[in-house]
Amino acid sequence: MSMLRDGFHGITGRLAHSMTGAWQRHRQHRAWQDLDEAGRESRLRDLGLSRIDSPLFWSDGGSATDLLPRMMAVHGVDPMTPLVVGNGVKRDLERVCTLCPYKTRCARVLDGDPQPASCGFCPNAATLEALGSH
Repeated sequence: MSMLRDGFHGITGRLAHSMTGAWQRHRQHRAWQDLDEAGRESRLRDLGLSRIDSPLFWSDGGSATDLLPRMMAVHGVDPMTPLVVGNGVKRDLERVCTLCPYKTRCARVLDGDPQPASCGFCPNAATLEALGSH
């Protein structure tokens, strides 16, 4: 009975996490749509992207704001450490994550119980491993 209950709680926890992520993406997309053209251009310029790149934010696999913090946690990286926040490292990580072609795979792996070794496909993996070792 305990195993059944634990399995049920695991499934419901993953479902709740997935629904929360979908709700956050929807809210972020609405905020993006509410921006005027100058606001959108400014945000894209901050990330080093052009107007044509903006659909990358709204892929079905999630966005950099959803996936990167979770991938950082897998590698034991605190997103608020001076090493990450300073020198534009976080911005570079976000830029790479935003342009990543593996968002769907990443979301699927992160929904499980990933280890750093299972995240080798991530273009940020080497950087996150180095940051995690400090």
